[in-house]
Amino acid sequence: MGDPRVVLAAMCAAVATATAVGLVVRPPRRVAVRVRPYAQLSRSRLGTGLADASVLASYGRPGGAVGAVFGPIGRRLAEVLGRMVDVGDRSSVEMRLRQAGFVDTSAEQYRMRQLTWTVGGLAVGTALGIVLGVSAATVLVMAALSGYFGATRWRARVDGVIRTRREAMRTELYTVAQLLAVYSRTGHGPVEAVREVAGRGLGPVAAELRDALAWIGGGTVPQAAYERLAESTPEPLAARLYRLLGSAATSGGDVAHALLALSDDVRGERREEVARSAIRRRSAMLVPLLVLIAPTMLLFVAAALPHVIFGT
Repeated sequence: MGDPRVVLAAMCAAVATATAVGLVVRPPRRVAVRVRPYAQLSRSRLGTGLADASVLASYGRPGGAVGAVFGPIGRRLAEVLGRMVDVGDRSSVEMRLRQAGFVDTSAEQYRMRQLTWTVGGLAVGTALGIVLGVSAATVLVMAALSGYFGATRWRARVDGVIRTRREAMRTELYTVAQLLAVYSRTGHGPVEAVREVAGRGLGPVAAELRDALAWIGGGTVPQAAYERLAESTPEPLAARLYRLLGSAATSGGDVAHALLALSDDVRGERREEVARSAIRRRSAMLVPLLVLIAPTMLLFVAAALPHVIFGT
C-alpha cells in the first residue's frame, strides 16, 4: 500500500481538476429540457393533459444506477448545507432565484451547485496544504477556508445579481412610469398601456411586465397578476408601480397623476443615491492621500529639520 497522504492528495487533486474543467468547459444542455415545453403542449392538445409531463421529465435522467443510489444522498446533503448557508427554506430560495432572474434554475439545482462548490473547495484546500507540506492543523484551516468560499460562492453570486437588477430597475422605472402616464392620457387602458411599454422595453421592469401580461392572457385577474409580481420583485418602487397598475386595472380611472408622482419619487431617490455615492467616492479619494502622499510629505519635512534646528 502507498502512503495515505499521497492517496489523499491524488484524490483531492482529481476533484479539483474535475471542478476546474467543469468551470472552463460547460456541459451542453440536454435535448429533453429543450423539447419538454413543446412535448407538453402536444400532449395537452391530444387530450392526455399535463400529467404526462412528469413522465417526460423523468425519462432519460442522467446518472443511471449510480445516480439512483447516490442521488438522494447528495440531494439530502445539499439540502442540509443550503439550510446552514442560506438559512431559508425552499420557497425563499426560489424567490431569491426569481429575483435574480435565474428562472431556469430550480432550488434543487441551486443546492446541488452549492454542495459541488463546497466539496471542490475542501478538496482544493486539502490538496494545497498537503502539497505545501504544512501541519495537519494548517491543512484543516486551509480546507475550511476554501470550503467556506465554495459554500458561499453561489449565495454571493445571487445576491450580487439581485443588487445589479435592483439598480437597473431603479434606472428604468422613471422612464416606464412616464411612458405609462403618456399612454394612459392618450386613451389606452391600463393593460393596453402596459402592453405598449413592455413590447418596446428591454430592461428588467419591462420583462416583469411581460410576465404579468402572459399571466393575464392565461386567465389570471389583472390585480392578482400584478400583486404576484409585486411580491416577487426585488425593488420596492417597482412593487409600488405594479400595485398601482393592479388597482387601476380593477377600478379604472385616470392614473396619470399617480404615475407621474411615482416617477418624481423615483427621480428623487435616484438623486439622493447619486449624492450618497459621490460622498463615498470623495471619502475614498482620501485614502491614497493619507496612505501615500502624506507620509512622503512628512519625510521631506523631517529631512529638513536637522538643518533648520542645528544648522548642519
